[in-house]
Amino acid sequence: MTSRLFVLCVTFLVVNPSFAQSSDDGDSAVDNILVTGSRSPLSRINVGSSTTVITRDQIERKQARYVTDLLRAVPGFAISQSGTFGSLTQVRVRGAEANHVLVLIDGVRANDPASGDEFRWEFLSTSNVERIEIVRGPQSSLWGSDAVAAVVNVITRSGDERNDVSAYVESGSYDTLNGGLQGGNAGGNWSLAYGLERLGTGGSNVSRTGDELDDSDMTSASLSGVYRPTGNLTIDMGLRSVDAWSQFDSTDFVVTGLPADSDVATDARQIYAQFGARLETLQHKLVQHLNLRFLDTENSNLTNHVVDSSTASDRYSVSYQADIALNENLLSVAAEHERTRFEQRGEVTFGNPNQDQETSVNSLMADFQGRSSGPVTWLLSGRFDNYSDFDDAVTGRLALAWELSDTTRLRGSIGTGQKAPTFIERYGFYPDQFLGNPGLKPETSTSVDLGLDRAFLGDALALQLTLFRQDLRDEINGFVFDPDTFLFTAENLPGKSARSGIEFAAAFRTGGMVEVGGTYTYTDTTEEDDQGQDVQEIRRPRHTGNLYANLRFMDDRFNVLLNADYGGEQDDVFFPPFPEPSAIVTLDSYWLLGLTASWDISRAFTVFARGSNLLDETYEEIYGYRTPGRAGYLGMRVRFGG
Repeated sequence: MTSRLFVLCVTFLVVNPSFAQSSDDGDSAVDNILVTGSRSPLSRINVGSSTTVITRDQIERKQARYVTDLLRAVPGFAISQSGTFGSLTQVRVRGAEANHVLVLIDGVRANDPASGDEFRWEFLSTSNVERIEIVRGPQSSLWGSDAVAAVVNVITRSGDERNDVSAYVESGSYDTLNGGLQGGNAGGNWSLAYGLERLGTGGSNVSRTGDELDDSDMTSASLSGVYRPTGNLTIDMGLRSVDAWSQFDSTDFVVTGLPADSDVATDARQIYAQFGARLETLQHKLVQHLNLRFLDTENSNLTNHVVDSSTASDRYSVSYQADIALNENLLSVAAEHERTRFEQRGEVTFGNPNQDQETSVNSLMADFQGRSSGPVTWLLSGRFDNYSDFDDAVTGRLALAWELSDTTRLRGSIGTGQKAPTFIERYGFYPDQFLGNPGLKPETSTSVDLGLDRAFLGDALALQLTLFRQDLRDEINGFVFDPDTFLFTAENLPGKSARSGIEFAAAFRTGGMVEVGGTYTYTDTTEEDDQGQDVQEIRRPRHTGNLYANLRFMDDRFNVLLNADYGGEQDDVFFPPFPEPSAIVTLDSYWLLGLTASWDISRAFTVFARGSNLLDETYEEIYGYRTPGRAGYLGMRVRFGG
């Protein structure tokens, strides 16, 4: 009944932040340019893929502290959080796997090789984020492995045209204390931006029993700069670090098979660094880019405050790209070298987990922007990845955007994606008890989506509809038992996983003061079991969505936002104590109701308040892991200069 009511509501009241932006942040030239939809920036209306842009204004209105709080409202996205704040969080897009979403932070590939190539979403706050660009569908021909279902590009705040400093502090439920400092300075040919944040919480009890609180804290720091020594040369650099701690409950494998109070925690550190140079020549007809990027991660697991296992990785890449103007069209060609190292340490018990591995890939790519066909823009890209340790991969994409009129746009794309095998899939947790498979292939996908964007009532009402389909093949099973050696190995599965669905969105504004909306996504995901029968995949709700109403008054100095995120029923798997077999369980649907308010008392001083899970929903996104209840927070921000 809840699902039917939700579908009925969104039929009349829906919004997508990629298509409809409020008047103060969606009409500027900057907000209409995408740097992720192609290898070089282009207008959003010329991108045939389904896109979303989340601006700084939207982040501040919602007062989200974690980026995943924003992603719940994005069409096609499903969030799985294992309990309280700062706990392990997975993001799936259009029913794909959690490591099929590529995350870029200021251009640096941020997926963690030491965590199965998944991005550590629980360690990404919104404090110094200026903009988030999301492109759904396969983007491997542009960005390589992991970009099977989507690319999420997180762009931090810059120092351009800024000479200000701001500081904020917030406190509230669950012993939460959050504070930060951001600032920027700019001169005639240079700019500098910096940020520092500390986010800590006493946490809530993750397990269904007991009373232990699972706490977390995170410290993030960033520094970026741009220097333009001449009119046609730009040099930029960026550095970001994250130091995080989160406590969690381990599973009771003897009695309940569920999480139970225990003194276990994760200590993580991440460093992102990038350096780039951009040179324009031949009257801007040739633009050359040279980029160096680096990622370093460490993840330590502690029991009773003693490290018992750890993983670490580092990845560096160097790339060269040339953008060649061909009249109104643009051709981008690029070459890239990337090297990744992986390290695992742990106690030797029934196997030896200690290992050091390394792999590399050399890539060639081409991307063509066809912009000379009047109202039709077409994007064609292709990529070849030459891997050092397993089969090579070839991917491609064709995307079309057709402006039928000022109010109507058709778009569509078809493309292939690829996901390289992870280190664990290739070597196992215990290499001395694992058979490596030299014939392992990257996972591959073929996807298609079709969309319609339509505006009514003088752009006051905007609608968006997208249909999508993806078939995943060569999926890797990293726990295949070999009866000849009694060891485990990895194999590409023979069948396919099918994902299809609908993303529907709209926005309605009245005179700039009131904006109402929401999003709705229907997703159907199946995979073949051992008998070749199609079964539903776990942790992929059929129905997800969002509703909101935003009110601004007092010359936009006062803002109130009522927001409701919806997660539909979904299956999960439960592993009871031996000898009982595993079982499929159903997690109930839920609504997360939030309310935020902010008041700019002056240009220099703002107070804000927010409430989350106001209905005090008891829900789980992973079986057995309780999530936080009702909470309230109060804070203030002070600005200097600007």
